[in-house]
Amino acid sequence: MMITIKLPNFFKSSSFIALKSRMGIDKNTYGSFINSQSWGTQFQIETIGIEVENVSDIIPLNDHTLTYNGERVIVYIRDVNEYNNEVRLPKFHVANCKTLQQMIKDGRKRRYVVSKNTENSFHLNFISGNSVRKEDHALSVCKNCLEILRWDGYFQGWNSEKKDKCVSYFQIKNFFSKYPISLIDKKGFSNNNSSINTYSDDWNTISQSYKNSKKWVCEQCGVNLIHSKTLLHTHHINSQKNENNISNLRALCICCHANQPMHNHMLDTADAHSSLQEVLKIRRKQGIL
Repeated sequence: MMITIKLPNFFKSSSFIALKSRMGIDKNTYGSFINSQSWGTQFQIETIGIEVENVSDIIPLNDHTLTYNGERVIVYIRDVNEYNNEVRLPKFHVANCKTLQQMIKDGRKRRYVVSKNTENSFHLNFISGNSVRKEDHALSVCKNCLEILRWDGYFQGWNSEKKDKCVSYFQIKNFFSKYPISLIDKKGFSNNNSSINTYSDDWNTISQSYKNSKKWVCEQCGVNLIHSKTLLHTHHINSQKNENNISNLRALCICCHANQPMHNHMLDTADAHSSLQEVLKIRRKQGIL
């Protein structure tokens, strides 16, 4: 038996035209199926997010932020288990922090979701036994992400109240303002053709000037190294050695510098250990524990 289906005239359909208007599409514009799929994917990642089957598709950059298909994203786990009516909400991640690295290393099956939604509203599956409740819910940013990005100067040595305050003030739209979704900057550089992450020719001058502006005091522990200037370093907060704007610099003694994420290599030499001991000695003299 042959079934005949009569399709409406989409050029004149008022409901179809109204739908296109709500989507911001001109009523006389018609695209291909492939373009529709692409638009649908883009809409999904900007709203409820896209589930990632292969976590290796989430690629970190040198500044520790996360990318998916060539754009910056945030990452979270969609499935939330309920036990005895108690729920422990996950954190969302904006950087390749130690928590995210450990979760991936553990190899447990999780429903990782990438998103570019600038609102603090995440699509979650609340699971209790065999029942699943879908709900949009606010989540908090991971503190370890703030630490590795040094977001607003975040430091694990802060007291709980100060750390929680930094978390509560974190806005995703501000994150994407500082770290744009697009990896192509105003000069046309992308993650593939950007300048090499090396110190600028005038780095020594910039570094000396910055440390002098801080009166040769470590901005983290407070030790004064005016009489031992070689023990004070100028640290790039986002790890980009060619970004010398003041907001990206921090004067740190060698002890505090070596404790920054991915700076363990600073401890590999005998001279480094000697310098560390010297800083500790100066700290004790100044009453800094």
